[in-house]
Amino acid sequence: MLDPADSLRLASLRLARVHRVQSVIEESPGTREVLARYIAGDTTRTAVDASRDLMETGRDVTVAYLGPDADTRANSDATVVEHLRLVEQARERGLTRGRRFELSVRPAAFGRLDQTTGQELALTQLRRVVRAAHNAGVETTLDMEGLDSVEATMRIADALRADLPTVGVTVQAALLRAEGDCERLAGAGARVRLVKSAYTLHERGTFDAAPDVDRSYARCLAILMRGNGYPMVATHDPRLTDLAERLAQVTGRGPRDYEHQMYLGIRPLEQTSLADRGMRMRVYVPYGPSWYSYLVQRVAERPTNVTFFLRSLLTRR
Repeated sequence: MLDPADSLRLASLRLARVHRVQSVIEESPGTREVLARYIAGDTTRTAVDASRDLMETGRDVTVAYLGPDADTRANSDATVVEHLRLVEQARERGLTRGRRFELSVRPAAFGRLDQTTGQELALTQLRRVVRAAHNAGVETTLDMEGLDSVEATMRIADALRADLPTVGVTVQAALLRAEGDCERLAGAGARVRLVKSAYTLHERGTFDAAPDVDRSYARCLAILMRGNGYPMVATHDPRLTDLAERLAQVTGRGPRDYEHQMYLGIRPLEQTSLADRGMRMRVYVPYGPSWYSYLVQRVAERPTNVTFFLRSLLTRR
């Protein structure tokens, strides 16, 4: 039986797929004001401006472009151009020194991952972006999306890491395979962003309940902290952020041997508190036109956001 949080998460994901619901949210007069809390605008400039503001508070950033999937070669090429523009503008503004500015990239935005030729295109295009970013002092981490794309994303990450070992990859603790992936990547010295993920639980290949995901996250975190790589602890759960600090002490990691990551607009006071204590705190900064699916995932990950978001829209209509 689903607990209330799982039920709300499932309802949120189903509701979000209704085109009429999407239209209401997109056309609401209050949408842009609410989005400003979670999304750094539509343009490269707004993303760079938001990054600069965060970095002035001692936080680092990982910037994610919310663009279309690579259904056409033109979309793929445009996504490459946007990432190169982002890196160049960040470099011109002096944000790329000290590895404080990072890219988060969606492989599906560079090539169709359900096709062999699409995976090859994604790899080719990502190599251009990753190399240009690295030359500018910017590291890159691959985001992980749907269940059907996990294996393809891992293959692309391995191929990229063969050329540039600092390329990072995301592991989702909600998946049954997560511990095995963490063991392999930690042994290889990889940079790994560990997230819970916003899957509807009870899907194939996932754990059955939220507490199981939490326990999986804790086990994966222990593996990464003991390993040879660089753990990126992407969670807003205070129990897990505290666990990360305890594990770092036990395994002899200093405050710069791993990092915390949180989304723009979520627990900002805790973000600055971690940074003020000398911890590396990196904020996930999304921007771009395809913001709707991103927002839905954030709501699904934190069901209490449903009430906040709907109230914010209704009070501004």
